[in-house]
Amino acid sequence: MTGAEATERRSPARLRLSSDRRSLAALLWRHRALVALLGGGALIRLAALVAIYPGIWFTDSKGYVAVAATGRLLLARVSGYSLFVWPFYRAGSAAALIVVQHLLALGMVVLLYALLVRRHVPRWLAVLGVLPLALDAYQLSIEHAIMSDTLFHACVVGTLALLLWRDRPGLMELAGAGLLLGYAGLVRSVGVPFLAVFVVYLLARRLGWRALAAFVVPWVLVTAGYAALFAAQNGKFALNEWSSRFLYARVEPLADCKAMSVPLDERFLCPKKRLTTQNALWGQTSPIHAVPHSDDAKIRAFATRVIKHRPFAYVRLLSGDLAHYFEPGHRLGQNDYKPAPWEFPSHPERATFPGYRGPIRPAGSTQFGQIPPHLASIYPTRAVSRMVSHPRVNATASRVLRRYQRYFYTSGQILAACLLVVIVALLRRRGDVRLRLDAALLAAATLVALLTAAAVSVFSYRYGLTAVVLLPPAAALAGASLLPRRPA
Repeated sequence: MTGAEATERRSPARLRLSSDRRSLAALLWRHRALVALLGGGALIRLAALVAIYPGIWFTDSKGYVAVAATGRLLLARVSGYSLFVWPFYRAGSAAALIVVQHLLALGMVVLLYALLVRRHVPRWLAVLGVLPLALDAYQLSIEHAIMSDTLFHACVVGTLALLLWRDRPGLMELAGAGLLLGYAGLVRSVGVPFLAVFVVYLLARRLGWRALAAFVVPWVLVTAGYAALFAAQNGKFALNEWSSRFLYARVEPLADCKAMSVPLDERFLCPKKRLTTQNALWGQTSPIHAVPHSDDAKIRAFATRVIKHRPFAYVRLLSGDLAHYFEPGHRLGQNDYKPAPWEFPSHPERATFPGYRGPIRPAGSTQFGQIPPHLASIYPTRAVSRMVSHPRVNATASRVLRRYQRYFYTSGQILAACLLVVIVALLRRRGDVRLRLDAALLAAATLVALLTAAAVSVFSYRYGLTAVVLLPPAAALAGASLLPRRPA
């Protein structure tokens, strides 16, 4: 074969490669706003890795790692996140886990943007819909922690993509969505009530009973499977064993044992002094402190009695917390969980608050923090240390990110505006019906997550991050329905 013939044979491949490069360049240029947004998002995530390497460790982190190490489920909360942690525990790398969580967040940005554009949302509006997820400083912080939130959000976004990508999702897509949503409820329990929201959406879409069954059955199987494993380990078919205690801590400020009828075997639960929700749940002065789990039925009965006695006060409590998420800034009430644990420290080299806490310490430190005696059996120090070799911190980078957090977060009035756009689109009943239905699904899931957290837990801006992920895309969908219809 001559050199000319070889060149001639190679030229079609070269032409295809050149064409592919031009196509990729054209694609990137067409979506250049998204590319720039991803670049900015990647930059702040790299800064977080420099500030605290390999990542932030919170109190709950030890429990998740302990489950990955021992296979024994937590009593206080669902442990589905530990399945995600397990391969990184086996590899002995918290750094890989944190990097994957950051990549998951950037992947959510791309997936939501693609979904919005596919649903005929203008590109500029689609970018605005994912901008908070890409650049929100508190979203960045929770991604950088060994915590379940990022995985939970990824499961929910994946569920939405499977359901909304096509005009009529196939049975396999519906089954995959049901499986993902079921797992999301095992990663964070606020996702369990999402089933009702998604079932209503499927009924509104009139996809038929086969579609509904294809979605619900995998959800039931994965949820029931976890409950069966929990029963095998703890003798109770449930997702956790602390739901009654969380509810008690929430309603304890409303309890008035002088005004309501309380059986003698429940009177030990009457509060002797008013406590915050956190202290009522975890504090040593709480009436439920050191109460055996055999008395959980009494704790639930007492909490239910309080709600029945003061239903309107309980509703005001929930509505107040819900409204709180839509207020400007980060106002803190007396009973609110402070956002300090989700802020990068000014002095990360310090091992005590407000410095950097947790097992991941500056090089040379061997302290692993105080572990309550009654929790020591599920927080093995060896399991923790396996993932945190050679940690380091950079005070300058941490301070830069702390300043970034002062200004670059999604304030409540932005979330309120997003919700208002969805409400306006629903009330006007004009434009694309499908866009309005999709927007309503995202907004309803957000409100259910916030209300569920308010019903059984303390107010925390961490719980509001679900709104940061879902409400701006919901507003983009609703806003597109109000705009003149564009050609497909």
